[in-house]
Amino acid sequence: MKPTQPLASALPEAQGSERRWGWLYLAVPFVSRMDRYFLREMIAPFCLGILFFVVVLTGHYFYWAIKNIARGLPAKDLLLMVVYLVPNAAVLAIPIGMILGTSVALNRMGREMELMALRASGVSVQRMVLPFLVVSLFVSVGDFFLNDRIAPVANQRAKEILQRLLLINPTPFVEPDKFFKVGGEFYFYVREVDRASNTLRGILIYRKDPRNWSFPQAITARWGEKDPTSNRWVLHEVIVHTYDQKGDLLVHTQRPMRRLVLNLQEDLERFWADQREPFELSVRELEDRIIVFEKAGMDTYNLQVAYHFKFSIPAATVVMTLWAAPLSIHFARSGSFAGLFIAVLGVFLYQGAMGWSEVIGEKYRLAPFLVAWSQNFLFSLMGVWLLWRVR
Repeated sequence: MKPTQPLASALPEAQGSERRWGWLYLAVPFVSRMDRYFLREMIAPFCLGILFFVVVLTGHYFYWAIKNIARGLPAKDLLLMVVYLVPNAAVLAIPIGMILGTSVALNRMGREMELMALRASGVSVQRMVLPFLVVSLFVSVGDFFLNDRIAPVANQRAKEILQRLLLINPTPFVEPDKFFKVGGEFYFYVREVDRASNTLRGILIYRKDPRNWSFPQAITARWGEKDPTSNRWVLHEVIVHTYDQKGDLLVHTQRPMRRLVLNLQEDLERFWADQREPFELSVRELEDRIIVFEKAGMDTYNLQVAYHFKFSIPAATVVMTLWAAPLSIHFARSGSFAGLFIAVLGVFLYQGAMGWSEVIGEKYRLAPFLVAWSQNFLFSLMGVWLLWRVR
């Protein structure tokens, strides 16, 4: 066991302060050296945890940007778009970092008998956990502000960059051997993409026929290219296939063409218009959208669920800290990786519970508040029970 001078000086002060100030002391955090010592122990894994998970969550965007830079798209715009996606990743990474900081700090102090020394000096388990809960409360407030004010604006900026790049030259965004959708009418499949000449080969397009909602119109083309003077696509060696209401091919409607021009400019603009997902909206914007949709008689269930998630996800920082702290103390002597394992396990279980809550809530139309907060209630009860057991 290595000597820890800050903790040695914190023991008598913590014990004397609890006797003198009682509940007032519990209500005012970080007034003793013990509290400050706990804070110093957790701040490094907390920051490293946030950095690690931000890199993990944005890594595939960075890889995508590097790949498209090699295809000729401007590096400045692509890298700036990745930067704008960082706040959204940080919203999810901050609670994970808090759990990791709590678990690693308590696990280390438990392995080196520092927590046992605190217990022997009369410091309760609840008192040791309190500084971590107070920090998690402040972190959850900051996470809510980031999720409500900064992330939606950053997401919109990233989408504007993507929109501008797509309207200038959509070819680099097209992946071979994959289906992709443009607007609400066209579904594309491209067998091969020639980046050098901006041409597509082996094109198959499903287009919704307004006269026949059962079966789409199918358009095949040997190759296609983007019109350099506009945002229209020019298809060559085209055959248009039309079906009847029973799905039978109308042979007389098979029209071979040497050239077909598709004006996708309007569809692309409509597709990249204000179609922000609920998680990309602020609380005020969600409230306004719910009111407008309800007046129009539209279903607002998913919007209401997203509204309550705006509050429940930042609150998960406190809930998961309450759950992870007693577990870290209990398994402190299990090894140096116990804290990391507890943090990862907690995140996995919480996300699983959140996913099941959304699925069950949507299927049975449970109250939106219950859907968004049920996992927090569950983990809070588990945390209180674990705290009582480890006492």
